[in-house]
Amino acid sequence: MIVLLSGMLVVLRALEREDLTAMHKWQNDEEIMRLARSFPDHVISKEALEAEFAKELKGEDTGRRAYIIEEKSTRKPVGWATIRIHQFQRKMTAADVGLALGEKTAWNKGYGTETARLLLDEVFRQLNLHRAEWWTFSENNVSVQLAKKLGFKEEARLRDAVFFDNRYHDLVVLGLLKQEFESIRAASETSRDKTTVSYLQSP
Repeated sequence: MIVLLSGMLVVLRALEREDLTAMHKWQNDEEIMRLARSFPDHVISKEALEAEFAKELKGEDTGRRAYIIEEKSTRKPVGWATIRIHQFQRKMTAADVGLALGEKTAWNKGYGTETARLLLDEVFRQLNLHRAEWWTFSENNVSVQLAKKLGFKEEARLRDAVFFDNRYHDLVVLGLLKQEFESIRAASETSRDKTTVSYLQSP
């Protein structure tokens, strides 16, 4: 299996046809789809799922990159992630990033944070885009806090934009610019270098 993006905890690889069985299970789970798409009553057949990802499975360019998130230590699929490049302008400058951990045993292990950082590396350092966007409903505190930890800033709030659980919810739009991403990465790398030097100099 070809690994596209690799971290310490997870690897992201291309979606394969055999992954549709796990995707089908995840995308018919109420709790996961509430967090992933603000859509808890989402149901989808395996045939419809295959049709949705037909072009990605064939390797055709759709403006969307779909990845399977694997736990690095076991190579077990634990979720999926996407980069959706905005194509409504002549020059491609931005993309939406998103991820979902479908296996609940993978929650609270840092997998989501590392996956998001790998996606941002791809958006800014490989695709050379100018901005990344992150969308979620306002009560999805884990998602909002993760985005802010990575440097995203809230840019808009769409009032009563989605409806589930018998009430309306606001949608929150967060954005991160390339220069902000690079500044955060540089500060992180400098801090890590200082920690290493301090450790080496310890008696």
